[in-house]
Amino acid sequence: MSRNPVGALDRYLNRRSRLTILVLAASVVGVVEAADYLTGFEVSLSLFYLAPVALAAWYAGVGAGVAIAAIACVGWYLADVAAGNHYSVAAIAIWNALVRLGIFLVTGLLLSALRESLRAQQILARTDSLTGLHGRRAFEERLAHDLTLARRHRTALSLAFMDLDGFKAVNDALGHAEGDHMLRIVGRVLLDSLREVDTAARIGGDEFAVIMPDTDAGGAHEVVSKVMRELSTALAELEDAVTLSAGVVTVADSAVTPERVVAAADELMYRVKRSGKGAAAFTVLDAPWDAAESHSPPSGHEQARTSEVTR
Repeated sequence: MSRNPVGALDRYLNRRSRLTILVLAASVVGVVEAADYLTGFEVSLSLFYLAPVALAAWYAGVGAGVAIAAIACVGWYLADVAAGNHYSVAAIAIWNALVRLGIFLVTGLLLSALRESLRAQQILARTDSLTGLHGRRAFEERLAHDLTLARRHRTALSLAFMDLDGFKAVNDALGHAEGDHMLRIVGRVLLDSLREVDTAARIGGDEFAVIMPDTDAGGAHEVVSKVMRELSTALAELEDAVTLSAGVVTVADSAVTPERVVAAADELMYRVKRSGKGAAAFTVLDAPWDAAESHSPPSGHEQARTSEVTR
């Protein structure tokens, strides 16, 4: 059972279709209208009519909000009349109904705009604006999700950490505009070279990561080798071309945590950079180990098998 019932309800409603939300909101209008009739015109339930409008606008969009606003307005008017609220002039009831409609519409429009703004901010927070790749936060969430699925289905998962060699020198010599152009090229090549199920992210200035679900060591070798070739061709066209170093870890043990996989891939990538750069190294983790605590894989049954391929 969820410790946060509000959060659980929000997740439940977010998974529902627009039609379901519309039906639910209209049903709430009917309940409020019945209560309004039973309590009589002397007891105001105006605030409760806003609830279904807010529900529809927030979870189904502005169109649904407008539709429920109109239904709520009519429902309030009918309940008011049926409860015996007589006006000196019949037009007053219509005027009041139109005023209520205006309030409902403004509420629905504001909530819809707020929801869209929040969604846009969430996308920006999860996306690198320069390359169009996922940001670090989205990468971490995706890695945890994909590792969970790999554990559940007992499939392999591979993670590649990539770093541009000599990128700082390019930035210093040619300026940030040229450096940004180079980063955009890397982002484009990654997006064009990977499968839809793969996740490409920019996790630092010139550091990138690729999550490859359901990919064993052989598959990771093929994917990363292709990416290295494509990047080599694309970057070679620049005036000051740079190379790429990569560390690729394949998880063969379901108990490995996201932190350990990241640490292993990061450590392997920096080994490549220290040993000459411009290459990719591949490791299979047979058992969990913390690369942050050791600069080399453990021995015995926890030994990681590593091979290095020069580009």
